[in-house]
Amino acid sequence: MELELKGKVAMITGASRGIGRAIAATMAAEGARLSLCARGAEALEKAAAELRAAGAEVLAHPADQTDPAAVGRWVKATVAKFGGVDILVNNAGASRQGGIFELADADWQAAFDLNFFAEARLARLCAAEMERRGGGAIINIASIWGREAGGQPAYVASKAALIAFTKMLARELAPKAIRVNSIAPGSILYPGGAWERRFHADPAFERDFIRNELPAGRLGRPEEVAYAVTMLASPRASWITGASLVVDGAQSRSIL
Repeated sequence: MELELKGKVAMITGASRGIGRAIAATMAAEGARLSLCARGAEALEKAAAELRAAGAEVLAHPADQTDPAAVGRWVKATVAKFGGVDILVNNAGASRQGGIFELADADWQAAFDLNFFAEARLARLCAAEMERRGGGAIINIASIWGREAGGQPAYVASKAALIAFTKMLARELAPKAIRVNSIAPGSILYPGGAWERRFHADPAFERDFIRNELPAGRLGRPEEVAYAVTMLASPRASWITGASLVVDGAQSRSIL
C-alpha cells in the first residue's frame, strides 16, 4: 500500500537510536524528508549520515527537548530548510528510578519535563506550522505503563498524562485537520537500551521476565513500533485520531 508520505516533512525526537532511529528509517523508506533531534550530537549525526547514505534528505539538529529555546530553534531550522512541518513524532523519554520515598520533587519534575511538558510544547509549536499547510499528524510515544500499573511511578504518571493530553489535543485540533494519536509500546529491546543493560546485569531476571510477562516469548523490536508510527502518520489513517495504539505483543493486561 502506498502510504502517501513522499515529500512529507517529519520531525522526530530521540532519533539517534532505538525506536526513534527506527522511526526515522521507516519514514525515510516511504519518501519522507526528515528533521531529527537528540541530545547527543555525535550519535545523531551518525544516524543522519547513515540515512543520507540510503538516499534520505535529513536535517540533524542536536537539542535538549526540555530546553524551550533550543526546541524553538529546531522548529525554525526545520521550517527554514523544508518549508514547513507535516508530521511530529514525540519519541524522546526516560524513566526515573525509585518509589514515592526515594524520589524528590526535582525527580518528579524532571520526569514530567521530558515525558510530558516537552511533548506538549513541541505539539503547540508544530501544530501552528501544520495548520498553515492544511493539516498534519502528531504521534506521541507513550507506554503500556501509561495505560495500566507497572514500571516506575514517575514514568507511569507522566506517560498517563501524555495519553490523556493526546486525546484532548486530538479533539481540539480535529477542526484544523491535524490528527493526534499515541503509541503505547511494551518492552522493546535494542542495543544500548535499558532492557539490554538490565538483562546483561542479571540473565536470570531476563529469563523470568520473558517467561512471566511476554506471551510471545520475546521483547519487541524498534522497527515493530516504527511501522505502527508510520501507519498513523500516513494520510491513509485519516479517520484515526485520539487513539492510543498498543504495540506490545500482548504484554499488557488492560482490556481498555
